[in-house]
Amino acid sequence: MEIYEEYVKELMKCMIKNEKIINQNVTDIARGEMATLVYLIEEKDGAYASDISEQFQINTSRVAAILNSLSRKKYIQRVKDEKDQRKTHVYITESGRDYALNKKKEAHHQLMKILKELGEEDMKEYLRIMKRIVEISSHID
Repeated sequence: MEIYEEYVKELMKCMIKNEKIINQNVTDIARGEMATLVYLIEEKDGAYASDISEQFQINTSRVAAILNSLSRKKYIQRVKDEKDQRKTHVYITESGRDYALNKKKEAHHQLMKILKELGEEDMKEYLRIMKRIVEISSHID
């Protein structure tokens, strides 16, 4: 197992550098505010906070912080449920949609440049390995 220690250190260094290189465009889509906006666009506009919590497996206080921030930026609108006033639907606003789609487009463009530079063979291998990591991660406690 000693050999894995060095690989872990090297991988962590690469991941930190990679995040800086890719910047926030790509990483933000996978978490936090951007992930919430993309979820509202692509999955469930009008979601409850509990839907968001469940989708991203984050606690409700984190979801509340994300929604408060998005609300201050006027990227979302909260609307009380007509049948149950204790529940609130979250809808993306036009400015939120424009912002998220623009950021997603920028991230897509950036990843496209990286993958083209990587080449088709390495790109396929990278994708295969990333899928395997996701699969393994979903089974680890």
